[in-house]
Amino acid sequence: MKLKDRVAIITGGGRNIGRAIAYRLNEMACNVVVVARTQKEIDHTAGVIQEQGGRSLPICADVAQEADVARVVDATLRHFGRIDFLINNAGAFLSKPVDETSLDEFDLLVNTNLRGAFLMSRAVVPHFKKQGGGRIVSVSSLFGVIPSANVSIYCAAKAGLIGFTRALARELHAHHINVNAVCPGAVTTGDKVIELEETRWALGEHLLPRDVADVVGWLLNDASSQITGAVIDIPGSTGFRVGQLAEGL
Repeated sequence: MKLKDRVAIITGGGRNIGRAIAYRLNEMACNVVVVARTQKEIDHTAGVIQEQGGRSLPICADVAQEADVARVVDATLRHFGRIDFLINNAGAFLSKPVDETSLDEFDLLVNTNLRGAFLMSRAVVPHFKKQGGGRIVSVSSLFGVIPSANVSIYCAAKAGLIGFTRALARELHAHHINVNAVCPGAVTTGDKVIELEETRWALGEHLLPRDVADVVGWLLNDASSQITGAVIDIPGSTGFRVGQLAEGL
């Protein structure tokens, strides 16, 4: 399903899952705004899209900062004239016992995983209402559904994102704004992606970023127009094993 002339903002779009989502939406003929804190990474993502004939705008910004979020939205509207989709993908991860976790680390996890999604969603909703609809997809985690030791703050932030998604879907349903979330299990990222591309099914372990991107793309096309408030698990076999372990505790 093509998304020709639609405009998507992707936070955390400079690498890994965010980059895969950007590439997938470009394949669907969507214009892509790539947002992250590292200029080199977003320039790479946007550059690949442009080389393939797509339209992309890289914006260096911290989505946990209100002024940066306003700048992202303003720049998108100036460049493309509209916003149709928001993908809240920016995230931070930390594995550490709670009694060893500093307040700065707590703030980093909550601000990046939850505050950023709130600020970005709040900023685009008025434009969605004005144009008669839009879609928000947030990338949570299986850790937001299945708790685990030594990742308590990350679990809390991702669970908060799930709650935010479900509540916001109810709030915005009358305005034809769909709000959904995806919860990936273990995702192979970085250099390992290349070497696993041909062996993924035989390996049967981790997801690839493209697996998550495919689900996000589906949530943005017309085939899923009646789906809102959904939280879709994308476990991979590793995720299934984690779930079985949690059920046995």
